Amino acid sequence: MSERDPRFFYDTIADTFEGLDHPHDIRRRLEIVFDELLDAGALHGRRVLDAGCGYGAFSRLARKRGAHVVSCDIAKNLVSRASATAASLGVVSDACALGFRDESFSTVISSEMLEHVERPVDAVKELARVLEGGGILILTTPNRPWQWLVRLSSRLRFRPFHGLENFFWWSELDAACATSGLQVVRHIGFHAWPFQLGFASLSRSVDHRFGKGRWARMMINQAIIARKPA
Repeated sequence: MSERDPRFFYDTIADTFEGLDHPHDIRRRLEIVFDELLDAGALHGRRVLDAGCGYGAFSRLARKRGAHVVSCDIAKNLVSRASATAASLGVVSDACALGFRDESFSTVISSEMLEHVERPVDAVKELARVLEGGGILILTTPNRPWQWLVRLSSRLRFRPFHGLENFFWWSELDAACATSGLQVVRHIGFHAWPFQLGFASLSRSVDHRFGKGRWARMMINQAIIARKPA
């Protein structure tokens, strides 16, 4: 691994990554995945892959919901941290070539990972491949119309980021799921403005009111739940 390889940027900040995550953003993503897209009890006893596990926030909550969790990331330091804090099985693997057999998991969760891989469409295909028939994929990822602002922030050094960023257009994410053999159940938007500006309660209310309509396509982030036919 080279520290200059953008694929491994998050491995170089593994010790500080959790503190860099914005509290409102991570809370909102956890709410969307576990409370809005998943039914209560949906993970109990299920084999769950947390793809792009980071420091393990989603692995921890999935474990609390009774799931058997595999925490997977390309960054070995993050996998060690996630598996230790979540009491999950840690696996180091590239999302574009996952080291798991076909149909290994009943549920796959991936939050803010797709944009950080070299070939996001291939990553969606891999997530679908390791999902069993009848299983569900839940993922969140930024929306392409906002990529210019994120990259500008990095160029102006407001944001010390040196990794990969390949955002999906809304329709591209739908198409990537379809070509991977997945049926989209719900596709929603969230964060109508940068979460760093605050107003968390208002932001959540806007998400609930406009996140399912035409305005959802212009929100900063998108979330999707898709099912693999049995």
